[in-house]
Amino acid sequence: MSTGSQGDEGPRYYPSGPSTGRYPQYPQNPYPQGASPAGAPQAGQHPADRFSAGQYPAGQYAYSPYAQAPTPAPTPSADEPRRGRRPATMAGALVLLVLSAVPFLVFGVLGLFVPISQDMFPPELGLDAMLTQYNVSFDQFLQAVRLLLALVAVLALVYIGLAVAAFAGKAWGRAAATVLTVLFCGFLLLNIGGGGSSLIVLAPVVLAVAGVVLMFVRPSAEWFAALR
Repeated sequence: MSTGSQGDEGPRYYPSGPSTGRYPQYPQNPYPQGASPAGAPQAGQHPADRFSAGQYPAGQYAYSPYAQAPTPAPTPSADEPRRGRRPATMAGALVLLVLSAVPFLVFGVLGLFVPISQDMFPPELGLDAMLTQYNVSFDQFLQAVRLLLALVAVLALVYIGLAVAAFAGKAWGRAAATVLTVLFCGFLLLNIGGGGSSLIVLAPVVLAVAGVVLMFVRPSAEWFAALR
């Protein structure tokens, strides 16, 4: 025996027996075959795609396990703009340091390939007397000069490389370029002569010193500090 719903009159009992096999008829699909109601997913369409396509009305579906919440864009910190943006002072420093080394690079390379004769030296230089005093031939003197010019060209290339490294944000490049600038300027100022040659020597010195100063001004210093 099965127990029915219990109301005011007490429990009701229904007789048990074989099933008649009859079940209530449910309403048929009111939509034609192959069609779907408005808002229903289409065949082969992922439910998350319906949210992106705007097929679900706003506010109709509060949650979908297939829809992914948009990822908020990361908020840059205060140091990221300075870390990613190179200050203009570093570009100016690179230009000045390269310009100060280019004359020595050109002079050193030309000295290696341009023919040099003894007649090219002015008589007031006293080259003949110096060669006689040290018992050195002109060919030996010329080899020493070419070796010195090759060293000058190599140092100019190294100096340019250090300037590029400092421009790329390498602290060791800035430190090495500063030390080499001090040694370079000290050597030139101690061996400076009079006349028009002094202006030729002073021009690279001024460019090099100005380039080093630009690497240590406030925008450049803050940029290097942010890179650490």
